[in-house]
Amino acid sequence: MLIDPITLAAFSFAVALLALTPGPDLFLIVGRGLAQGRSAAIFTSLGFFLAGVVQVPLLALGLATLIAENPVLFDVIRFAGGAYLIWRGAKMLFGKVSDPQGEGVSAVSRSEALLEGFVASLVNPKGHAFMLAFLPQFVDPAIGSVAVQFVILGLVMRVVALVVEMTIASFSGTIGAFLRRSRRARITLERAAGLLIVAVGVRLLLLEPPEPREAG
Repeated sequence: MLIDPITLAAFSFAVALLALTPGPDLFLIVGRGLAQGRSAAIFTSLGFFLAGVVQVPLLALGLATLIAENPVLFDVIRFAGGAYLIWRGAKMLFGKVSDPQGEGVSAVSRSEALLEGFVASLVNPKGHAFMLAFLPQFVDPAIGSVAVQFVILGLVMRVVALVVEMTIASFSGTIGAFLRRSRRARITLERAAGLLIVAVGVRLLLLEPPEPREAG
């Protein structure tokens, strides 16, 4: 087997713990679940997963390194993604609030939630940099192709994170369904979710670009 089962188990456990660590992705999922229901939160987490499926081959091909170390590409990605998320969050902050019954009709469609999760994860250059720092700790060049190990570990990372995030999405959606019985609570949760999305977008805009490598 290319990767030792014990190494894979330790890696999966570490990923699960990291997925539970409070951060922009977790806040976005919880905010979606509380304000707009289980479906919106689950499809947001699926968007994170699909972004990871794109990131893993980039990492294996070395393109993630290029993005993480190139200030111009870094800025283009973070500004485009940050602007999109701020625009989406502002619509939730200042737009009309849906009036769901029971589980509720989400203020965003499944495709919109999927796209926002995908964009929020894919355009975060720090996510690429984190994968570059984290995955090599579990790669052993002596047992086979480094690129193949990166792909395997990257996909395992995204699958484990997806399981954790979908569990959180379901839990937050269930709590949100109860809270949204009150119209005032619905409005408050909707605005809070919009604020969270704006905050994630602003965070992207404020990321410091990496220092270019010195020649030689």
